[in-house]
Amino acid sequence: MIGKPCLYILVLMLLCLFCSIPVFAAESREDYWAPWVTKTTTSGATINWQQEPVGAGTIEYATADYYSRNHKFDHKITDSSVSQYHHISLTGLEPGTKYQYHVIPSGYQNVFGARVFRTMPVSGPFTFIVISDPQEGHNYTEEQRFRYVADAVAQEPDVLFILDGGDYAGHDSSSLWGKYFQAADGMLANVAIFPTIGNHEYHNASGGDNPPAAANQFHRSYDMPLNYSFDCAGVRFIVLDTPDPKNADGDDPHTSLALAMSQESWLREQLDNNLAGTFTIHHHPIWDYYNSTSNPNLQPWETLYHTYNISANFAGHTHNYQRYSVMGIPYFIVGNAGGRFADLTSDNPYPVGYQFGDTRQLGYLKVFVDPANKTATAQEIFVASVQEDDSNETPEVHNPPVVADSITFPLKRPASLPGMNPTGTPPAGKPAGSSPGMPVSVIIIVMALGIGTVIIRRRDSR
Repeated sequence: MIGKPCLYILVLMLLCLFCSIPVFAAESREDYWAPWVTKTTTSGATINWQQEPVGAGTIEYATADYYSRNHKFDHKITDSSVSQYHHISLTGLEPGTKYQYHVIPSGYQNVFGARVFRTMPVSGPFTFIVISDPQEGHNYTEEQRFRYVADAVAQEPDVLFILDGGDYAGHDSSSLWGKYFQAADGMLANVAIFPTIGNHEYHNASGGDNPPAAANQFHRSYDMPLNYSFDCAGVRFIVLDTPDPKNADGDDPHTSLALAMSQESWLREQLDNNLAGTFTIHHHPIWDYYNSTSNPNLQPWETLYHTYNISANFAGHTHNYQRYSVMGIPYFIVGNAGGRFADLTSDNPYPVGYQFGDTRQLGYLKVFVDPANKTATAQEIFVASVQEDDSNETPEVHNPPVVADSITFPLKRPASLPGMNPTGTPPAGKPAGSSPGMPVSVIIIVMALGIGTVIIRRRDSR
């Protein structure tokens, strides 16, 4: 039988243990967003996190090989700024190397666990993931749909980075963004992310009848410009900005020709390169199943894509998976990471370049780039399916995940052939595969040269 003094001591010990629990369980609280990595290069990376209460923080880091052999970190960097959002640059890193790191908010040693990322390689093959539109629905949370996609991506081996097409949460509020980072935690613990802004980043937490919000959560979380580029192993990636708050229906910004043209000269400079290939991504698609022609507001970019023969284009916004071939260039819509699904029905006036599509399938696009062979292979992976567009049903998991679509395409292709229309099909009256014909200017030049040659021969024979 336990005596009263011992019983009092036991009660005090339990109280002390209970009081200490929040410190160790803080990782699951919405006021701490576990770290994520952006801006990876061959020699650097940016570590980001959000914390409450505000304060300073420290990052310990080492190569994964060093940490595995020594069970400790050999580098440390401290951000002394008292802040809620932190963005700390690591420099002097080795290319193509896996790093392990640990973020320590001031006063909270164990709030985060150790995480990893890889720097960009100088050369060689690599794999990246494309996802878009993980936001919640009216009747379900990101935990109930997007979490399936994020956890599947976390299981993919050797993924170097993620391209995200935007719409991380339903509107611009810290509570919804906290749920996004919780659902994405396993994925972001292993892989760097390169973000794109979507229209939902501007949605107002006060309701759709209000003007667009300032997209504060996007800017605070990523601390990046709305259009930017980066290179990996001799391949360029270009991120563009499509939602224009100046052209909005309530709080929902649409595309605008003015916004596209404001980025046109910069885009041309990025495309005018001698690299092995170029990929582009933006939230709104140029080609979509629900329109028989391309988005006219994005036509300046579409023209440049074919002038410089990009490798492929990625977009989101429409909540399903679609693939197009336009004059040989693959266009992907990968808006199936969690948002309310949109049906694909036969009565829609879809473009001629439409190749494949499916809906109510949660998934992501995995792209393997092989610069040595000048090719890339894209696979659309379905991880779970749902019966309803917007319900709190439990998705049916595909075990193993299903490769629903696969295509191998060149990183560079010959210049566009004359005589082809914008959908990549021959003009009416000219069968597919027929010769495009010789341009009139070339015919005139050949005729002039022939006449000139005859005149010269007659003159020389005199």
